[in-house]
Amino acid sequence: MVVKANSSHKINQMKKINLLFMMLAVGLASFAQTASVTFNVDMSAEDVAESGVFVAGGDYFGAPGAYPMTDDDGDGIYTIAIDLPVPFTGNYIFTNGACGDFSCKENLAGSECADGTWNDRLLSDIIEDTSVTFCFGQCSESCVATGLAMVTWNLNMENEDVSPDGVFLAGGIDFGAPGDNPMTDEDGDGVYSITLELTTPYNGNYTFTNGACGDYSCKEDIAGQDCADGTWNDRLLSNITEDHVVNTCFGECSTDGTCSQPAETAIVTFNVDMSEYTGDFGMVNLSGSLNGWCGDCNQMSDDDGDGVYTTTAELDLGETVEYKFTLDNWAQQEEFAGGEECTSTIDGFTNRTFTVGAMDEALATVCFNSCDACESSGGGSYTVTFNVNMANEDVSEEGVFIAGGADFGVPGDNPMLDADGDGIYSATFTYDAPYSGYYTFTNGACGDWSCKENLAGLPCGDPGNFNDRFLEVSENTTLSTCFGQCTTDGSCESTADVAVTFRVDMSEQTVAGGVFLHAAFDGWGAIPMNDDDGDSIYETTQTLASGNYEFLYQNGEGVNEVFDGENFTECTITSGAFTNRLLTVGSEATQATDAYCYNSCAACEGANGLDEISGFDFQLIPSVTTGNVEMRFAGVQSAKQVSIVSFTGALIHAFQVPANENVFTLDLSGEATGVYFIQVQTEGFGLTQKLLKVN
Repeated sequence: MVVKANSSHKINQMKKINLLFMMLAVGLASFAQTASVTFNVDMSAEDVAESGVFVAGGDYFGAPGAYPMTDDDGDGIYTIAIDLPVPFTGNYIFTNGACGDFSCKENLAGSECADGTWNDRLLSDIIEDTSVTFCFGQCSESCVATGLAMVTWNLNMENEDVSPDGVFLAGGIDFGAPGDNPMTDEDGDGVYSITLELTTPYNGNYTFTNGACGDYSCKEDIAGQDCADGTWNDRLLSNITEDHVVNTCFGECSTDGTCSQPAETAIVTFNVDMSEYTGDFGMVNLSGSLNGWCGDCNQMSDDDGDGVYTTTAELDLGETVEYKFTLDNWAQQEEFAGGEECTSTIDGFTNRTFTVGAMDEALATVCFNSCDACESSGGGSYTVTFNVNMANEDVSEEGVFIAGGADFGVPGDNPMLDADGDGIYSATFTYDAPYSGYYTFTNGACGDWSCKENLAGLPCGDPGNFNDRFLEVSENTTLSTCFGQCTTDGSCESTADVAVTFRVDMSEQTVAGGVFLHAAFDGWGAIPMNDDDGDSIYETTQTLASGNYEFLYQNGEGVNEVFDGENFTECTITSGAFTNRLLTVGSEATQATDAYCYNSCAACEGANGLDEISGFDFQLIPSVTTGNVEMRFAGVQSAKQVSIVSFTGALIHAFQVPANENVFTLDLSGEATGVYFIQVQTEGFGLTQKLLKVN
């Protein structure tokens, strides 16, 4: 019985041991579980490196060369199956070659399948056998046909001191180190350019450098800006499939080639008239927040002995300064009760206040302890504060400016500031009284004045002076208005979007290269018009706010209508030297212009043509030429404006034939073979003839 008992005990012990081994084996099998991932990459669009194609990258796949791929059937698709521990999540990339520095890796920057710092691909939560297939350098399984695109970079360097080494395109996988791709400024306008041919579709990073620094210390700094991409804060070209132009500014994310103005300071001149002060004093000082209320830091001088003491201070634009004039290092000081127009009471102290709102300026000369000029001075100067409400506008990144007339310069010279962020921009100037002159407001620092407010046809816009505002002052004045409106209390009338259809009848014209709307609201560009129903009336619909708009029509891009301001006043407005059509947009939801005849303020009179209406005609002799052709005019003796337009609508030449000259010879020997349109405008009428140039 003892033996039986011992045998039974041993059997039970063996069963327990076997069960333990079985559980351990299952656990080890579970711990060591893997999934086979098959990687396929289509290399049909690549010249495969002699060293081969590889899977690499991430934390698992290592450097190029560790996981070679093969193409056993020669179909251009390279394959490898790799067992990965599950669950698996990690990055990988394909490389064309076994490069140690990953320079041969595919470029996915900017692509939807790019992941992480290095723009690698991602395997996510792999728990079973999986197959992935991609085209090298693309996110699709099959390769998208590649092509070539010319990419031009135009870089504005106006805010930089350009290095003697030059300006360069660099960075990313394709553009090398600073110095490899020099940019040039052939016309000396501060904009540096380079054009390169890239294989499409193209995605990749780049940057600009001011100099050929080997350590990239001279590269632009766009960290934190919207256009910064990747670890190095480079720029990104994304999905380029056709010719492309990049216009930007060094160190900025500008997309139109303009640069923001650097932070500015102003030299402000302070003047105080001591001629009516009856006490004794030795020294006059300017004391305030600009110098920590130092009693003797800004001593003022009266060099010409007229009793007016002066000093200057360099202050930041937009800075609000508290100050007062003191005598002999605080021995005596101005005392204000509060509520005066030139003072503010802050924390119980009443002082003069001033916000720096223009470049260099001189404040009005005031009497000691007064906001006004001394009565005995017999004149003096006056301050004018301009306030413009921008509530109806999308304010330009460049800012708001006062410009125009004889004193305010071009857009960008005189910035206005919105110190409290209420949408009202201000600037203060000082004038010797009395003062009169013209001015306008601009939304941006546009060199062509396309961003100026539009006051055409409004009572506060002077049509004889480019529809600018007029200022006449003889005392301290504050002017408050709304951008593009004539309000005088600083409020803005509400505006509504109106769908406006522009219509022009081209039935009496030969259309050359298309019909376009040429309008101030579009920066005087060329908006295509269409004749979908074939009735010769060309149309385009634009969404505009209520207000007045100047515009013209073009027969061929760049070839404008030409109006005589004296004879076509019913549909035009003359601003300075320019006569344009004028449209007043009301508050109704939709509006359409009259379908006037091209270059006319009336409807077309039929199919007889302008030659019969005006008695004007011209012929081309011959109409097919290898070089010279005569233009023979009849019916008018006035000067004729001639435009030569290509078949595509491009303006080739424009010139004027003098009055009383009825035969004029054109020399087209230097032009390419093809069809040209010869357009003639005179006395408000126009005709077009077709000419064929042959070899």
